[in-house]
Amino acid sequence: MHVSSKRTFSKNSIALLVLTGAIAVSLSLASFQYSNFTANEILKIASDNVRSNARIQVNDLESVLVHRLDSVTSNLEVISKARSVQSNEFERGQALFNAAQDSTANLTNFYMWLDGEGRIVWLSNINQTAYEQFRGTDLSQRAYFIEARNRQDGAYYSSAIDSNDNITRIYISYPILGTSGEFIGAAVAGIRVDTFGMSLQDQLSPETQSSVGMTDRSGMILYSESSELIGKDVFGPEFQSLLLPGLKDSFNRFLTESLQGQSGIQDFTVGNATYSIAYEPIIIGGEQFGTLYVVTPHQFADNVRALADQQRDFSSVMVIVIGVAAIGVAALVLAWNSRLERVVAARTSELKLKTDELKRSYDSLAAANEQLKVHDRLQKEFINVAAHELRTPTQAILGYAELLQMSPEDRDEMIRAIYRNSVRLQRLTSDILDVTRIESEAFKIDKERFNLKDVILGAIQDAKNQLPDGRIEFVYEPTDIYVHADRGRITQVISNLLDNAAKFTKRGTITVSTENKNGQAVVSVQDTGSGIDSDIMPRLFSKFASKSDKGTGLGLFISRSIIEAHDGRIWCTNNSDGKGATFAFSLPLSSSSQT
Repeated sequence: MHVSSKRTFSKNSIALLVLTGAIAVSLSLASFQYSNFTANEILKIASDNVRSNARIQVNDLESVLVHRLDSVTSNLEVISKARSVQSNEFERGQALFNAAQDSTANLTNFYMWLDGEGRIVWLSNINQTAYEQFRGTDLSQRAYFIEARNRQDGAYYSSAIDSNDNITRIYISYPILGTSGEFIGAAVAGIRVDTFGMSLQDQLSPETQSSVGMTDRSGMILYSESSELIGKDVFGPEFQSLLLPGLKDSFNRFLTESLQGQSGIQDFTVGNATYSIAYEPIIIGGEQFGTLYVVTPHQFADNVRALADQQRDFSSVMVIVIGVAAIGVAALVLAWNSRLERVVAARTSELKLKTDELKRSYDSLAAANEQLKVHDRLQKEFINVAAHELRTPTQAILGYAELLQMSPEDRDEMIRAIYRNSVRLQRLTSDILDVTRIESEAFKIDKERFNLKDVILGAIQDAKNQLPDGRIEFVYEPTDIYVHADRGRITQVISNLLDNAAKFTKRGTITVSTENKNGQAVVSVQDTGSGIDSDIMPRLFSKFASKSDKGTGLGLFISRSIIEAHDGRIWCTNNSDGKGATFAFSLPLSSSSQT
């Protein structure tokens, strides 16, 4: 009897040991699979992060590039319309070309004055000896002169051109017309492609180890880290010979797609290294000038992949070790299992609390980090946009002021231009001050009782004065409706909505209406323009939210803050017929209006 019981116990123990070992091996295999899955997910997230950063970088660089080229184009336009240049007054014209070069010296190599025959009249940024050498040089066969002569309106942007001094440059030209509208020459700006490219490369964060490249719209390389490729066709033999045979077809398809005027991104693997190449079309004056590329290596993702491989190898060894050790350990586990369960339960509960606490801390840090990234990006965008918006009216004021000194007989037109740009500058600074007051909670309103009809009529008249060409019709049926609010701030809101509607309505109608609804005064501004892009709709009333290449994106944010300070509400929808959008806001009626 005793022997039988002992044998039964031995069989049960062996079975328990085998079961314990099987469970241990199964758990180890499950842990291995989970570890493998987690490593793959981390690798995927790391790669997605590299691609996202590449997209953001190429988009930001495209904006910087367009803003810089816009500055050069604005200088050329001011020069070409200057009376001293049109009248061929050499000394005054020379001063304008030199001043333009000083304002964009970080980008342009020189500004050049060509006469109607394509001969050099003046060349900035050059000493007298060199000027005497180049003066009168015939450049009539250069594309930037031919295009300026043929177009006689608007700027022309060249591809990479080898200059007489054997330096490759990009040229921007603008026609100079005489007082009777005849072509009398061209104003040209020269930009060294190496300086141009390095200025873009410097905008990239060194931590990403990214590099930048650029082609014109036909595929000619305008900038590359390999200077010998500049001016070569991406589909030509020099560039194609550098492509690996296994990548040539897919890379050429990628190049073809990138030249179609759309943005995108694609990954390529060379050996053990993976790279994400993001591209963005460069749109200037509504036309594609070229394509910008940012190449970002998956350095972090490759490090993660190596760690994942090490983890797989380690887990494989551990599965075998655990399987062997589990059978021996199982015998000991049977002896002190009960005590261990109590200890494990207590420690598990404690560990769970600490894990939850760490997770909450991690989530808070992650959220704060994302907010800092967004804030940093928005701050950089605002600095770029504000700098451009401030520079444009400032340069115009300086240009017209200088023209006024040179040609006082045209003072009325120039004073009006200076006034317009001064008003634009004042509005921009007022918007920035309002945002500062809003964020510092120092924004105050001064309420009074007034008729919304008077404010709307005044705002419409101001909008008409700024659009003298009559391309937009304003419709409004005046109705008396009184509110108790800050008259100046409500005027600011209505003017912002009218300006916003006019900005996106090239030609059409803007309708303003008011109504008394549930004790609220509701004002609506409906336009027949392009409507609101679905990408920007969720953040339409946030700071810097704008799809326009003009403005800072602060107007709607300030308008929302003003309306909410009056306990009102502001909203926007696209029109049901697909033409334009409607902005509306509500304000509490004054007590006498409700009765």
